[in-house]
Amino acid sequence: MQEVNDMKPMVSIIIPMYNSESYIGQTIQSVLDQSCQDFEIVVMNDGSTDNSEAVVMSMQAKDKRIRYKYKPNSGVSDTRNKGIEIMKGEYVAFLDADDVWKQDNLQKKIDLLKQTGKGWVFSNLEYIDENNQPLTVPVGNFKPYNLTENLLLWEGDVVPGPCSNIIVRADFLGNDIRFDTRLSSPADRDFCLQLSAKEEGVYLDEKLWLYRLHSKSMTSVNVKVVDEMVCLYKKADEKGWFRNSKIRRKALANVNLILAGICWNFPTQRKRMPGFLVKSFWYSPSNFIKKKVVSIFKS
Repeated sequence: MQEVNDMKPMVSIIIPMYNSESYIGQTIQSVLDQSCQDFEIVVMNDGSTDNSEAVVMSMQAKDKRIRYKYKPNSGVSDTRNKGIEIMKGEYVAFLDADDVWKQDNLQKKIDLLKQTGKGWVFSNLEYIDENNQPLTVPVGNFKPYNLTENLLLWEGDVVPGPCSNIIVRADFLGNDIRFDTRLSSPADRDFCLQLSAKEEGVYLDEKLWLYRLHSKSMTSVNVKVVDEMVCLYKKADEKGWFRNSKIRRKALANVNLILAGICWNFPTQRKRMPGFLVKSFWYSPSNFIKKKVVSIFKS
């Protein structure tokens, strides 16, 4: 049995969990197998109704670095924030309850933070399915630089699968950077925007973790994302995240076109589609035409 370490751990790994019994054991084990062993695992149970708790408690009995807390269901953003409130580490890492880290993920990222003095770090990834089989997922237009601008433009992958990827210095996170509880699907993007607005993160060009794609993944678009993305871009205006008016116009043209496409795929939202199309054209007619509008309406 792993001895309890009363000293402050170097890294706190926050794992929000909701009905994750199929994968949570493998996810936690991937942390226990890290080459860096100076950590605590903070598992936040967001009101699960399956056997997730029993899986975690069984593992906790063998390794007291696993901390477990149950809370009523309140969504993934609030759950991560609650984990931040009780963490003890000098660094904080986030890990979704169905993803898996490779053995050197923690060590290599923390080493890079120490070498560069940066506030946060992220890497590349590989994809797996629900049976741990590798998936080939085409990634076009990968832009792990000029992070605030590229995150707002929504024209390619910037910080892949953020919340199993990033590691942040706790003092850089401070008391101001938190997950927005109004958001679910775009919450990760918003969190990265908060980080990048404070300081450009450092990118480690290695595939250090495995992103699981399956039918229950939050990557699936849901109808709530329309209002949440509208909320996110209003927030971007309020926070002054747009570098200049040109970037703002292009970003808003892009996101309104994306929202039109999402509305098209949800019959209950189709009446909103013309409004988003008009806004996209109004913000940037040339950008609207270049984006090949027909393609956004393909399922």
